[in-house]
Amino acid sequence: MVTVRALSTLRVVVCELDEPEHARRQKAGLIPTADALLLHCRAHVAPSFLQRPSPVRIRGAVAVRASWRSARANLAGFAAFGARVAVLPAKVAHRDAVRAESIYHGFGLLAAEKPQEVIQAPDAYVSVERTWAHRLVEEIVYDALLSQQTVQRRDLGSQAFMKAGGSQVR
Repeated sequence: MVTVRALSTLRVVVCELDEPEHARRQKAGLIPTADALLLHCRAHVAPSFLQRPSPVRIRGAVAVRASWRSARANLAGFAAFGARVAVLPAKVAHRDAVRAESIYHGFGLLAAEKPQEVIQAPDAYVSVERTWAHRLVEEIVYDALLSQQTVQRRDLGSQAFMKAGGSQVR
């Protein structure tokens, strides 16, 4: 999972690297194309770029919110990318109107309190028709995922340094 601003909204996206495509891009020195103008230029110079597999597989989005209205607003624009799940306080998630709307919109509902009860499973339908906007979101998520991995590696390096006695260096 990665938190990313995609389609002008900050959201939590559930995703994973497509290892073969990521390796190919690393070997070719292709960085994420997370800017709309840059993507347009890249597609103009190499139209096949948009036809290549995405370097990430987006599974969906999660919105952890206190209200149904804010969860719905966060998830609504992400229908083309996978399952969408709202994590809400149980008293909110169990309301009949919330359950009915979640079914209508295809959102999953999960109670925030433990044990986390699945109140409504998400609709997993994803449109097979892809546009350059789909690719832009994939590239933004790819960029965020690589950035997150870099931070995690740096944190692991710092932890290993400290464990090895790095704090004793004079």
